[in-house]
Amino acid sequence: MERYLITTESYIYAKDEKAAKSLAGYVQGVQRKRYDNQCCVTRLESAPFGGGFDDTNLIEGEIL
Repeated sequence: MERYLITTESYIYAKDEKAAKSLAGYVQGVQRKRYDNQCCVTRLESAPFGGGFDDTNLIEGEIL
């Protein structure tokens, strides 16, 4: 069997940065468990409606 890398992006909704980090970690864990893969969240950015994007990585250097 061949091995491939996929890259995806998803929007999540959370009340604050701490909750967003927790949810991102949860999604990562579900992917790892369900598909026995090495899913890793590499970026978490604020993306408010109607505003400009802030490209600051909220998990820079952190492990979820």
